[in-house]
Amino acid sequence: MPSHPAFLVPVSRDQAIAQLERHGDDAVVVAGSTAVTIMLQQGLIDPELIVSLGRIDELRGIQASNGDLTIGALTTHREVELSPLVRARLPILATTFGQVANVRVRNAATVGGVLAEADYASDPPALLRALDAQVEVAGPQGERSVPVREFIVGFYETALEPAEIVTGVRVPLPDAGTGYSYEKFVTRSSEDRPCVGVAAVVRLDPDGRACADLRVAVGAASEVPQRFEDVEAQARGTVADEALAEAVADAYAERIDPLTDMRGSAWYRREMIRVWVRRAILNARADAAEAVG
Repeated sequence: MPSHPAFLVPVSRDQAIAQLERHGDDAVVVAGSTAVTIMLQQGLIDPELIVSLGRIDELRGIQASNGDLTIGALTTHREVELSPLVRARLPILATTFGQVANVRVRNAATVGGVLAEADYASDPPALLRALDAQVEVAGPQGERSVPVREFIVGFYETALEPAEIVTGVRVPLPDAGTGYSYEKFVTRSSEDRPCVGVAAVVRLDPDGRACADLRVAVGAASEVPQRFEDVEAQARGTVADEALAEAVADAYAERIDPLTDMRGSAWYRREMIRVWVRRAILNARADAAEAVG
């Protein structure tokens, strides 16, 4: 095994896929390199080959069309945070990506990278799960779209097939009367990674009282972002008040099997899920009330 891996820099999506198909398990893909650099430094991986996607311009950019916001895989967190289009059409995306780490990291970390890494303690996946986002993927067999709920399958594990790469993410734009919230709870002053991160989407009826739609995703508490669609369904048509928020929060706290790490024990995380799910729903409801007017 070489002490330093070889480095390939394809200039097109198809060239990258061909290189990955040729080298198989010996190759590691990097985009912004924020995660892979740490793993290399700590000796967690020792690849023979690194394939950098950094020069594939077709994987960059943000555009809105056909009721969706499409973000290229090489678009940085900072670009999402500052994008006038994102801030105008789906500002919760800008807000959430703006909470990741620090400016130096956000200038390097990419949208495709955070999804492909599948780090349980990242902020964006929970929000993308609540927004019903689709991950755009390309490989030797062509292109496909994978819902975030199916894409992240475990600790640092995704549904990517051999030689496939993430090319972007597609996020549906909101219906009228929809409000959003992402609540990030951090327990360690020296860290910016969440102990619990909760994304909530609330759409109100035209009268601004009843809940027409509710979506809640909890991240950083277990292997993958957790969302319970049966719990959400029970909330629809009911008054969007504090009692509803508490009932949903209790249900999520009881059903999620939290992990224990340096940011909190399983017991502590369960209690924080109860607190922050409630808060996220109420904040999303307030945002929706403003949208309804």
